[in-house]
Amino acid sequence: MFRQDPLNTILALGSGFTPTAVRVTATLRLPDLVEKGHRTAAALAAETGTDEQSLGRVLHYVSLLGLFTETTTPDGTAKAYELTDVGRVLLSSHPGNLRRWLDLDDPSRPMEARFEPAMGRLLDAVRTGQPVYEQAHGRPFWADLAAHPDIEKSFNAGIARIAGRLVPELARIYDWGSVGHVVDVGGGNGSLLLKLLTEHPALRGTLLELDSVVEEAKETTAPVGDRCDLVAGSFFDPVPAGGDVYLIANTLHNWSDHDAGRILGRCAEALAPGGRVVVVERLLDSGKDPVMASYADLLMLVLLGGRERSMSDLRDLGAGVGLALTDSRRFELPGHWLVEFTKQQTGEETR
Repeated sequence: MFRQDPLNTILALGSGFTPTAVRVTATLRLPDLVEKGHRTAAALAAETGTDEQSLGRVLHYVSLLGLFTETTTPDGTAKAYELTDVGRVLLSSHPGNLRRWLDLDDPSRPMEARFEPAMGRLLDAVRTGQPVYEQAHGRPFWADLAAHPDIEKSFNAGIARIAGRLVPELARIYDWGSVGHVVDVGGGNGSLLLKLLTEHPALRGTLLELDSVVEEAKETTAPVGDRCDLVAGSFFDPVPAGGDVYLIANTLHNWSDHDAGRILGRCAEALAPGGRVVVVERLLDSGKDPVMASYADLLMLVLLGGRERSMSDLRDLGAGVGLALTDSRRFELPGHWLVEFTKQQTGEETR
């Protein structure tokens, strides 16, 4: 990763300045500016309105991390910077969109900042196996969101961005034409269900969510209101019957194996003959984006006591409540998979 010997690599990995310096680089859009030809500290400071000497010190540090190559100007009077392949990942045009994620001025930053005290208690979570968000902030995660509308807004904006990339693919890669009625279990404000029902006019939908969320979903799903029922309730209680597909998208990872099994079990109870449960999750063994998957896995640990899972983990969860894994499809969105279950017949083995 770093262009350093093992000792200095560990020093860079362990330094608290490493993530901060990378975020400063992203926030100031230094890769974009270098790409446009502003290649000296003086030029970059002029473009960003920063102190030249201080910025030069940051540029030197992130060059040691591998974001830039330090050279000199043609006349040899000043350092110059060239983007590396690693640094190019922070271009605003890069499809990975990591520059925005690391931007300290981004509107979703308040939520990321709220995570960090809990992330700093990782050792406690490792020792106990329990979430540590409440230790950091005095309330469990969901209660803390409800108590801070600005943080909740930031969180919802981040979720909406992920959904914006995920939903069009979900509408395309699965055979929704064979489905008459989909129940979106824990479907948030209904934006996913709205997209599915808009793309597939013959499809009917039911959204199951908590009371407070259902109120918000009324406005979101209004364009398809004649084909969409909103049901207030918990997915730990019996869920609405009659669905051909029970969709659980980016939800199971919020929960422990015990509770994730309970959610799947409620869907299994509601399944009619031939019905399916469709799970959308980031998988640890997806082969794509392994660092982000592992990051998300640790984040679930410290925030909620949940976890990211492998395909085998999901298979086992399903088998524990009588569901057989029957199909799986990879999203173009890195790390995400659609996993289909059907009710396991007596004597049937999952494959």
